[in-house]
Amino acid sequence: MEWRSEMVAYSTDAAFEFFVVETLLEIQMNNQSVTTGTVGYMGWALASWLLSMPNAGWFDRVYGHGLAIAWPLAVILGVMGILSFMQSRSLDSIIFFGGAGLFWSMYTFAQQIVAGVNSEPRTYAGWYYLVWAVFFCYVWLGSFKAGLPRILFLLALWLTLLALAIGNWGGPQLFLVLGGYLGLLTAILAAITSAITVIMHGRVSEHPNGTV
Repeated sequence: MEWRSEMVAYSTDAAFEFFVVETLLEIQMNNQSVTTGTVGYMGWALASWLLSMPNAGWFDRVYGHGLAIAWPLAVILGVMGILSFMQSRSLDSIIFFGGAGLFWSMYTFAQQIVAGVNSEPRTYAGWYYLVWAVFFCYVWLGSFKAGLPRILFLLALWLTLLALAIGNWGGPQLFLVLGGYLGLLTAILAAITSAITVIMHGRVSEHPNGTV
């Protein structure tokens, strides 16, 4: 009976050590990923908000700050995508890479319009938005285990792009306005995801000196 007690005690100690190691590894991973999640989704939020206000009818066009921030945020999202990939956060890396491509192309298109060298038909833009909508739709389908904030963010995102596609194909003006408001909702959900990432990190783990 004594040897059984020793084995139970050994098993308990081993299980406790395994739990501690796993917890420390998880905290270390959280420390590495909190930056990419917080910055990446806030980049999505800021760009989506500024670019969606004109479609919602709040302004007649995208003004200086909206144009100026699109390219830097595209670069930042690209960097966050690389870092997320290195941290084995596949879904976030896909979302950030997609955002980098979307906002970079929008910035380039806006520059062409300002320079007066782009005169494409609106139906062509409709296909552009549809392709992006399909992409983020199947990313959304693969996100159902990633938590509610990311699921809702991706849902709002691909519905935004779908509404813009229909609006540019000659649908009622209502679809462009709907796309604008869905874009604003997407921005809010991205900001919530960003905030949850850093707030929950601060609640569950701190460095010894009290800094996050």
